[in-house]
Amino acid sequence: MQTDDPNLATRPDFSSEDFIDARLQLTNDTVNDDQAARILGTLWDIQNAKDVQRWNARREEEAQLAKDIADQAAAELAQKQRRLQDEEDAALVEERRKNKAKYAPVPDVEVPSGLVNIPAPYASRKLKKGEYCELYFFTNVGLAEADSFDASIDDEALTLLKAENGQHLWILASNARDKSAVIKDENLSWEQFGEASVRLLSAMREHDWQRDRIDMHVKFWTALEVHPWRRSTHNHLKQALLLYQSQQRQKWHRAIGTAQGFSLAKLNKGVLREASEELARRERDARLENLRQVSPPLFVST
Repeated sequence: MQTDDPNLATRPDFSSEDFIDARLQLTNDTVNDDQAARILGTLWDIQNAKDVQRWNARREEEAQLAKDIADQAAAELAQKQRRLQDEEDAALVEERRKNKAKYAPVPDVEVPSGLVNIPAPYASRKLKKGEYCELYFFTNVGLAEADSFDASIDDEALTLLKAENGQHLWILASNARDKSAVIKDENLSWEQFGEASVRLLSAMREHDWQRDRIDMHVKFWTALEVHPWRRSTHNHLKQALLLYQSQQRQKWHRAIGTAQGFSLAKLNKGVLREASEELARRERDARLENLRQVSPPLFVST
């Protein structure tokens, strides 16, 4: 393998004594010594030109190979850097999703003087998971209660709670709150229902609920507000709408994602009538119970 660059080679002096034997191989009756020296020079030039061509081609191949290797290494490095950057970006997106409060921009707004729509952490976690959450947490009373929470308490911490059966259980601190203080949807006033429904819709949007679910709740609650029973002089009919809202919204959350899923947008007149009858039955039972408490039992002497 040729190692010297033929581009740098210098043609020897073929007329010198060093090449006398070579010239003798060419001399004859028609070729003298000078002509033999020129022939040797011409042959050298032809061979050198070929050597230069091969040398340059090999150098170009080696340069191209080196370039290809360098390009491939650079491409692999760039791909690795992009992958690392994508992973960092994805991690940051996930971090921002999990800790929205940490990355939320600070608005140039003064401290509000009234209630703000920030429900209890328990309610926020429910909404974040897309689960059922009582309207109570979005009433004025519920928001005021949330405003009084001790922010230093870790809701994810475990606390020991004594169950009704006497056993002690470790549960989330956020779940240890007094559930009896939460007013069921069916027992809210219509004023409280109006307060909470608007705020809950806003909270759904903040927690990235699907648009079709939000629109369904808008239609559902609007249908209840404009229903003729809403303006009825019979209290049990107005309360029947709230009972229907409470029962069917809970049922919807249990059924969604299963073969029994349904939409709340259209009211079921039959089920609504059953709610009305249930309330009327409750009222009758309550009146009878009151009568039993006020009227002493009659004893017949024999």
